[in-house]
Amino acid sequence: MLIRTDPLYPSYLPTRPEGYTSNIDVPFFEADERALRADPALPELDNGSTQLTNITPRVGTEIRGIQISSLSKDGLDQLALLAAQRGVLVFRNQDFADIGPNRQRDIVRHYGPLHLHPTMGYPEGTGPEFHVVYADEKVGSIRDLLGPHTSYDLWHVDQTFTPNTPGPTFFWVLETPANGGGDTAFTNLAAAYEALSPAFRETLLGLDLYHTSASVGEIGRIGTERALKEAVNTIHPLVIEHPVTRKPVLFVNPTIAQRVVGFKPEESAHLLNFLHSHIKSLDFSCRVRWEPGTVVVWDQRTVAHSAVPDFEEGARRHMVRIIPYGAKPRAARDSIAQVHQN
Repeated sequence: MLIRTDPLYPSYLPTRPEGYTSNIDVPFFEADERALRADPALPELDNGSTQLTNITPRVGTEIRGIQISSLSKDGLDQLALLAAQRGVLVFRNQDFADIGPNRQRDIVRHYGPLHLHPTMGYPEGTGPEFHVVYADEKVGSIRDLLGPHTSYDLWHVDQTFTPNTPGPTFFWVLETPANGGGDTAFTNLAAAYEALSPAFRETLLGLDLYHTSASVGEIGRIGTERALKEAVNTIHPLVIEHPVTRKPVLFVNPTIAQRVVGFKPEESAHLLNFLHSHIKSLDFSCRVRWEPGTVVVWDQRTVAHSAVPDFEEGARRHMVRIIPYGAKPRAARDSIAQVHQN
C-alpha cells in the first residue's frame, strides 16, 4: 500500500504552459568536443581521493569522492573523456540536485548547445532544456504512455534526428519509488559492434539509417498524425566513428532510426530486428540503481539506454535530464577506407 507524501522537490515538478510544440530542426554546426581537450590522466577524477569502480568490464563506472559541481572546466573535459571511454558514469552522493537550475544548466552547457524538448515538462521559471521525467498516481508512467505490452524496455539514443546528435548527457534523481525499482539500463554500442563477425561488420559499414522525430514516445504524446506531419528527419551511418575514442559504434536507435536506407521494408525490418535484439545482450550492458544524490552522465555516441519501469503502480519517480548537442556522426567506413588507402 502506497503512503502519499508531498514531492521532495516541488519546484522541479513538470510544467508546460505553452503546450506541445514542434521539434526544432537544428542545422548542422561544428561542435567543440570537450573531451578532446582533456588530460588523459584524469587528474581531477582519479586523484587518489576518489573511488572509481567499474560496473562491468565493458560499460559503466561508479565514482565516489568528488562533486561534479566542484569540477573546473578542465575537470568537466576529463568527465567527458571518461564518459566516452566507459559509456556511462554514475556519480554518487552529489549535491547537484540542490545547486539550482542556473548552475545545473551552465555545467551541462559546457559541452554544447542544449536540446529543447518539444513535449516534456520543465520546472517553472526554467525552459524546455530541462526534461522532467515524472511519474506518480496522477501522471502515470511510461507504461501508461505506451499502453499494454508484455514488457516495457525502450532502448534508444536520445534525439538523433538532426545532423548533430547528443553528447555527454546529464540525468539526476530527485526522488525514487518508495518501494524500489525504476532503474535505468545501458548498453555499450561499440562493444555490440565488436561482438559481430568480421564479415557481418563489413556489411554494416556500407549502410545508413533514416532517423525521425516521430518516435514511439512522441506519437504517444501527440498522436501519429501530428508526429508525422511535424517530423524532423535525417540520415546517419549505421556504423559511426566515435568522435573521441575513434572506435566504430553500432549507431542503432530502435525508437528513432526506423529504416535502413535503400532496403525494402521487409529487408530493413529483418536486419533491424536482429540488431535491436543484439544490443540488449547482457554481455555489454549494465543496470544502474538510483539512490539519493545520484547523477548519471552518459555519452550518447557510446551507449543506448532504456528505462526500467518496474516500480509499483502509482509510485513517485522524479528525475531531470539535460542534453547537449555534440558532433555530427561520421561514418566509420570513411576512416577505415582512409587507413586502407594509406
